[in-house]
Amino acid sequence: MNKNMILSAPMSALRQRYGDEEGIRIMARAGFDAIDYTFNEMVNDECVWNTAQYVNYAKHIKALAADNGIFFNQAHAPFLFDWDGMWGGPGFQTTIRPRVERSILCAALLEIPIIIVHPIHHIRYRGNERTLWEWNMTYYTGLLDKAKEYGVRIAMENMWQVDPKRGCGDSDVFSKPSEFRDFLDEIADPFAVACVDVGHAGLAGEDPADVILTLGDKVKALHIHDNRFKADDHTLPYLGEIDWDTVTDALGQIGYAGDFTYEVTGYLTRFDDELVEKALALQVAVGRRLIEKVEAAHKTYHTRPKRCS
Repeated sequence: MNKNMILSAPMSALRQRYGDEEGIRIMARAGFDAIDYTFNEMVNDECVWNTAQYVNYAKHIKALAADNGIFFNQAHAPFLFDWDGMWGGPGFQTTIRPRVERSILCAALLEIPIIIVHPIHHIRYRGNERTLWEWNMTYYTGLLDKAKEYGVRIAMENMWQVDPKRGCGDSDVFSKPSEFRDFLDEIADPFAVACVDVGHAGLAGEDPADVILTLGDKVKALHIHDNRFKADDHTLPYLGEIDWDTVTDALGQIGYAGDFTYEVTGYLTRFDDELVEKALALQVAVGRRLIEKVEAAHKTYHTRPKRCS
């Protein structure tokens, strides 16, 4: 396990206000070690990552990050496509797959070792479990050649859905930890790993700690955020109802050796510009404290007692 676990977060909320360049500077000033780069805007044709300038742009922001004492550690592939209209049709081959593959390449250009790629889950999970399993097996195995070519691991993420009758959170692709592990076991490829989204676990009615413990050494990435089990708030830990002591204990118990990466994208939206950096400073302080808890749990579970002489 890393003795100095990396603390990172996406800057998508900052990008919307200030753009990539200032967002990088703000993240560095706030005290983060690294940045999780989200490629969500690639669903739009005009996004720079979809143009001929993507290589130069990657060099530019990578150098800017280095100049500010920060780097890119994790990425997120675009996912806000018209899945209903494109999956299984020509739109998948002309738009979705090429842009997801381009995002993997762009992650490689930024020297990012792992990218989160959402599963296909645009239809109702209950009653379609086998169909979604087969669709996702085809989808991910089709991406693995590119992942290996570019040297970037693909991390699958546990999802959640809203039950249309009850109006509450429900199971979705990879939300059941045993199913998630079985899927990874069937792929059986070191370039296919798990990202545990702690907030999604709670919304799907699962215990986040149980998800972590069941997946064990499959867990190579995290999405850390909080909620009250009713909406996908993506807020700061301790502002919701997730039990962070059990989460950090579980991470220590499995010997988690990856990075501690936030996905608190909803947290900054309520703060005006004058408070953004103070809000980020609190986010960093909370993250460092949670990392301390993970490392303390790791020592509890993995430090062997000394033999008596």
